[in-house]
Parts: sequence; structure tokens; C-alpha cells
Amino acid sequence: MATAPRTTLALVAVPVALAAITTFVALDPRGPASLARHAYVVPVAAAALRFGVLGGSLAAGAAMLLMAPLVLPVIERSGLTPATAEGLVSLAVLAALGTLVGGAMTRARREQARHEALVAVRSAVAGAGTLDEALARLRAVLADRLEGDVALIVRDGDRTRIAGGGHLAPGSAAARVLATGRALFVVDASVGPRPRRVFVTPLVAETDVVGVLAVEREGELGAGERAALEALGAHVGVALENARLAARQRRFADELAGKVASATARLAEIDRAKSAFVAIASHELRTPLTALQGFSELLTLRRLAPEEVVRFARIMHGEARRLARIVDDLLDLSRIEQGLAPALYPTAVDVRALVADVVEVLRRAAPNHPIAVECDADLPALHADPDALERILTNLVGNAVKYSPPGRAVRVQARRAAAGVALVVEDQGRGIPAHALPRVFDAYYRVPGAVPAARGAGIGLAVVRALVAAHGGTIHLESTPGVGTRATVTLPAVP
Repeated sequence: MATAPRTTLALVAVPVALAAITTFVALDPRGPASLARHAYVVPVAAAALRFGVLGGSLAAGAAMLLMAPLVLPVIERSGLTPATAEGLVSLAVLAALGTLVGGAMTRARREQARHEALVAVRSAVAGAGTLDEALARLRAVLADRLEGDVALIVRDGDRTRIAGGGHLAPGSAAARVLATGRALFVVDASVGPRPRRVFVTPLVAETDVVGVLAVEREGELGAGERAALEALGAHVGVALENARLAARQRRFADELAGKVASATARLAEIDRAKSAFVAIASHELRTPLTALQGFSELLTLRRLAPEEVVRFARIMHGEARRLARIVDDLLDLSRIEQGLAPALYPTAVDVRALVADVVEVLRRAAPNHPIAVECDADLPALHADPDALERILTNLVGNAVKYSPPGRAVRVQARRAAAGVALVVEDQGRGIPAHALPRVFDAYYRVPGAVPAARGAGIGLAVVRALVAAHGGTIHLESTPGVGTRATVTLPAVP
């Protein structure tokens, strides 16, 4: 705000001072040898300091023109006397003073402007959260300082980010500079009567061209200003590269923080699930143990009829098998958590016979749930571990029975598939919510709001998935809440 009044004051004060000094010299009887001539240094130096090389040269020229009528006539009359020689020296000193001081001041102002531009560039990109924000800020700063239209184009991986333009046209000046890394000056890029200069300089970070800076404006873009823009381009390139890396680092840090928070929450959930698992598994183990203990005590302490002994023995056998399945699931889960595949002993397995055996056992265990079996007549033999396959079917059919209301049918199908056999177990239970479906194969996970009476350790499906994968097969689960759930296991046939 104070620059304009100071400039006006200097424009008035310098000519007044020159005129006053000339008057003193003219009135002095010593003429050109008057000591007042040394006072010309003050307005000339002031003009050079205020207006640079142009102002200093003009002030020095004006002083020389004002002093010449006082010196030259004396030389014509008397020749080169000591007094006139002193006057000529004063003229030379004024000319040198205006040029040298003005040039030094102009260079100093250029350096100051360059330094302020660099500070502005750093400030513009320092607080930017993203590269696009940094480009927008930087373009606004450069457009204000360079007094023209400014465009910035920066490479960001496979993308090109642009501030101050629509897109990067192939073959354009910016595209050529971005490809070659050499600055380009277009003398006239206008379509009107007034010429518009365009200068495009590469933005360099270390030895790589990371983008371009394009400046377009009416008026001149001299060689000195173009050189300054090239130097500015190097600094802008480094600043933008730092901003890009900082934005990427912040993005990675945010992603890492999110992943850490997710992993922490997951670990806390697993810890809670394991605590619940210990309680549930203890109950699951205690139930068959209690039955085995109770019936064995009855067999030991009482005399029973042969048919009662057979009935008790059958119950104890079923509970022992149940206990063995739980222990096998726990052992397999332990191997899975250690990154080991379940131990398998594959051989040719008759699918129809295996399905019949598993369904018969479960029918006796759950007489209130009808189980329908459908098997294709030409099923190939499976290349599988019989015990593992029995556990897969027992888990799937057992879950279907467990989560279905009494009286609802459970369907078990075995049909030929492209590379083997597809085993399908379908129930008519309450189904699984969509949000819980991706997690039902996780260890210790139990669907929220599951049937309270359907207790379990939450490891059966995790073991099933591991056993199926170990056989080179696939398992797919579909469920519709209120309708039921379908599990499809596809296993390879004997080669």
C-alpha cells in the first residue's frame, strides 16, 4: 500500500534535487569546479536504489545533461583546465554510479523476488493434504507472482495431474517438454493482434522430469526472466515431489493405521471368541464324558437285561464317536492355526455308501428331523480320506439338523460334477444374515442371534473348509434368512 506514494515522491524529488544542484553550480563563481557538483551523487544514487538500473541511468543522464552546459563552454573558451577536467570526471562518475548502482539494485531485487517466490512455493505445498491441493495452491501463488496464466502438469505414478488446464494434448508444447525435459519458448501463441508469449519449463526432481510449468502472458518474456523461470522450475519440481511423497506417506500411514486398528479389533474379537470357545468346548466335551461316565456306572453297579446292555453300549458308542469328532476337530484346528494342512490318507471312496452311513447315524441321533437323500446312480469314486470326508459330511448335515426347526426336512444330494462329485446339504432353517455369511468359516465365529439351543464350539466349518481345501476341492455357502441354507462341496474323483 505504501509503495505507490513512495514511488511518486521519488519521481518528484529526484528532478527537483537535480535542478537545485544545477542552480547552485551555475551560481558558484568556480563554475564546473564547484563543490556543489558532488551533490549530484545523492539524487542519482537515490534513483538507482529506488528504480534500479533504468532509474539510475536516467538520473545519471539527466545530471550529465544539466551539467554539460556548464562544463563544455568553459572547455571551448579555455581548453582543458584542471577545473574542466574535474567537471568531466564528475560526469563520468555520475554515469558509472547510475549504471552500477542501478544494476546492483536490479539484481538484488531479482534475488529477493526469487527468494520470496521460493518461500511462497514452499509455503503453498507445506500444508497441503493432497497433491491436487498442493498444485492448486502453487498455481495460485505463481499466477500472482508471474502475472500471467500459469499451468502445472505433474506425473503421479501412472496418472497425470493438471492444475490450470483441461487435459494434456499430444504434441502440445507441454507434452513435448514433459517428454524431452528441455524448456520451450513460443514467441507468439495468440490468434489476435497482440502477441502472447509462452514459456514451458520442466519441473525437475534430482534428475527426473516430474512435470512442467507453463507461463503464458502478453508482453515480453526476456532471456533473463526465462532463465529465472527455469531455475524456479527446478525448485518447484523438488517441492512438488516432496509434496507428492508426503501425501503418499500420509495415505500409507492412514491405511496402516486403519489396518492396525482393524487387526487390533480383530485380535480382540478373536480373544473374546477364544474365551467363549473355551467355555463352549468345555461344555461340548463334558456332555459326552458325562454320558459315558453315567452309563458305565450303570453297567458296573447294576445287573441289566441283555437288551438294556446293548442299548447302553450303543449310546456310549455314539457319545464316544462324538467325543472323538470334537477332539479331531481341535487337533485339526491346531494344525490350521500353525499353517499346516490336515493329515490325510486318501484312497478311493464310495460316495453313496459313505453318505448312507453318515445319514443313518444322524437319523438315529435326531429322529425328529427327516433327512432326504438323493444320489446319482453313476457317481465316480472320490479320491479322498474316508475319515476326513465323513467328518465333512457329519459337520454339514449335523449343522443342517441343528439349525432347523423340528419336523423340517434336510436334503442331502450327491451328484456328478465336471471334475468329480458335488455334495449338497440343504436345510430349511432360519438362514444366515448376509453380513455374517463371509465369516462363518472363521474359527470360533458363531452367527449373532443363532438358535440358543444349537450349541457348538464354532470350529466345525473352519475345519470343514480346511479339509475340503486339503483335498483340492471347493466349498460354497448360500443362505437366505427365513428360507434356509445350502452348502455345496465339490471334490475331485479318482484320477
